[in-house]
Amino acid sequence: MKALSPFSLLLGGLWFALAASGNAQSYTFTTIAGVAQVHGTADGTNNSAQFYQPSGLALDGAGNLYVADLLNHTIRKVAPVGTNWVVSTLAGLPGTLGSDDGTNDQARFNRPSAVAVDDAGNLFVTDLYNQTIRKLTHVGTNWVVSTVAGLAGAKGSDDGTNSDARFDDPQAVALDSSGKLYVTDRLNCTIRGVTPVGTNWVVSTLAGTPPDLYPGFADGTNGDAEFFWPFGIARHSGGNLYVADFGNYLIRRIAPLGPDWVTTTVAGVPPGDTGPKAGTNDGPGSQAMFNSPNGIAVDASETLYVTDQFNSTIRKITSSGSSWVVSTVGGLGLAPGTNDGVGAMARFYHPSGIALDRAGNLYVVDTGNHTIRKGTPSSVSSPTLEILPVANQVVLSWPISASNYVLETTHALGSADSWMALSNGVSVAGDNYFFTNDVGAAPGFFRLHGR
Repeated sequence: MKALSPFSLLLGGLWFALAASGNAQSYTFTTIAGVAQVHGTADGTNNSAQFYQPSGLALDGAGNLYVADLLNHTIRKVAPVGTNWVVSTLAGLPGTLGSDDGTNDQARFNRPSAVAVDDAGNLFVTDLYNQTIRKLTHVGTNWVVSTVAGLAGAKGSDDGTNSDARFDDPQAVALDSSGKLYVTDRLNCTIRGVTPVGTNWVVSTLAGTPPDLYPGFADGTNGDAEFFWPFGIARHSGGNLYVADFGNYLIRRIAPLGPDWVTTTVAGVPPGDTGPKAGTNDGPGSQAMFNSPNGIAVDASETLYVTDQFNSTIRKITSSGSSWVVSTVGGLGLAPGTNDGVGAMARFYHPSGIALDRAGNLYVVDTGNHTIRKGTPSSVSSPTLEILPVANQVVLSWPISASNYVLETTHALGSADSWMALSNGVSVAGDNYFFTNDVGAAPGFFRLHGR
């Protein structure tokens, strides 16, 4: 299987030609809030606002961003107002750590690291150094903070209900439509479920086992899987969880199978005798390399977006049949900086959290720069074409983002009028379009043509 554009292929003595104009989809990154390399506590609009090593973020249906401002010990809101972004502090007191529940600035946090938002607008926060999961409920113009699981200052790995459960540096949180939370329990090297049951919250371990000495690596079911400091987590609507395995430099998938959870490796080179393998390589999932991936987001087509923290880049991971392909869509590996720009011209400094809206815009917490960045995709993306031999057929697939194109065929080149749009044999399966052609019956040339 090979990605092609443009392309011609001799298969069984018959020529197939494919042509598509343009390059792969690009992203233009801009700074929407904060000032690069300047930390502070100020609320305000655009670059008049300040953050102090912001970590995770979440996006609600109205386009508001919610940010865990790690070293300010606060939860911030970044709201779109026309062409501007207005930053306000919802809960916590800047520079004042603690564990108190309460309303607005009466509540206290200790390095909140990630945030998720449900359909009702409630926020859930991993309070990293408090070893707890917190909830922010909107009541009128106020935000009321409560602790739903864990006990402040008490590390451990116990499953249980409410404050009987224990965590060891809960790092990130995702949730499903039923309100269940999924938490990466970093130093326990596990993935935890936090399920609402009436007015209680029941914590269970879904995948991984706390290490006896050192974290490890293993794919497997439930506790047979091993992680090395799982960081970011995202849940696809189909039920799969995706985790940035920070210490193993890998991206993992945790798929529900009945009552079980099966962990596999999506991308990255698994550790060998010399330990985890870091790098900047793009390419097939099993050959691509990361350098401490942190945040992760997933879109409806199950394409992944990852902040590759110590490479200071934004990576994209696209499914390709039964495998995955990794590309870099923002920043340049091992070249930190502050620049806005397109693709590799943009620069980041240890990015962490990432979120995605329905229009395909990316939102990135640029932690080392103390800023929030936005990645806007190009309006029309060119396809990546693949040839997959199947018996005596050729199957052509391309990303669903290429719906701005039509597949055409001709038996003879040289006349623009000879190209004919195809409908028979063209179908949609999963997140790809497919065209299946019987090689013996209809040899010819094929192209993707802009609508």
